[in-house]
Amino acid sequence: MTGFLKNRAPLDAQILERELRFRQCLWQNAILKDEVTSTNDIAKELVNNQTVEGTFVVANFQSKGRGRQDRTWEAPKNSSIFISIILKPNNQNEIGWIPLLIGLCLFKSLESETRKNIKIKWPNDLVLVESDKVFKFAGILLEKHKDYVIAGVGINFDQELNELPIKNSTSLKAFLQNDLSKESIIAQFISELGARWTEENNAQASPTPSLAREYKTNCLTIGSQITAQLPGGESFKAEAMDISKTGELIVETTEGLRNLSSADIHLIS
Repeated sequence: MTGFLKNRAPLDAQILERELRFRQCLWQNAILKDEVTSTNDIAKELVNNQTVEGTFVVANFQSKGRGRQDRTWEAPKNSSIFISIILKPNNQNEIGWIPLLIGLCLFKSLESETRKNIKIKWPNDLVLVESDKVFKFAGILLEKHKDYVIAGVGINFDQELNELPIKNSTSLKAFLQNDLSKESIIAQFISELGARWTEENNAQASPTPSLAREYKTNCLTIGSQITAQLPGGESFKAEAMDISKTGELIVETTEGLRNLSSADIHLIS
């Protein structure tokens, strides 16, 4: 084990505050916890206590972290980045693009800091593409709570191979161009999301043309042959064609076009 991994440091509240101020982040109300069941759970409690939009929870360890499709998200203490952001959509009927928006913001905040090819896998996983293989390093789980959306983000930061949660995954530290701290990565993401969320949430219609264009440009899924597994168990092969105005993945099957709002997508190499 490398010296870096042996000395995994917990998040530093003062450094995080400094990084948020340095970037003039719109949202600077950070709640830092050492151990939680889930940062999304804490965020829901904050909503119940009438906290303000843009408040976000970060933690060193989650004992019951979860991902999409009721999966667990496990990681050694201080090895990952866990964030949950409290968002309040102005239009409760136009929330289909929120997961894609958050995935794009995370992508944009990391793109310039990597020396390798990273992409978004629909709807909002971030992956490293290397030698025609895809390695996941970040995922996003959205949960509705009252009139709010809780956006939970998990990023593999510096795990070793045997500590990674799933096959074909990697950690951010393996391909960062610069030696960034967890605090600076969090601040970059919050800065990007705060600005973009304000723009999109106040727009007359979502997604704005710029959001749709940027997402599609950086989405690995579009144009790929895929296997889609639906929550009910149905599985089929298709070609991913486009993203709908409501954030669904449009695929072409042997029986015609289908719109997928929720599915596990596996790329066929």
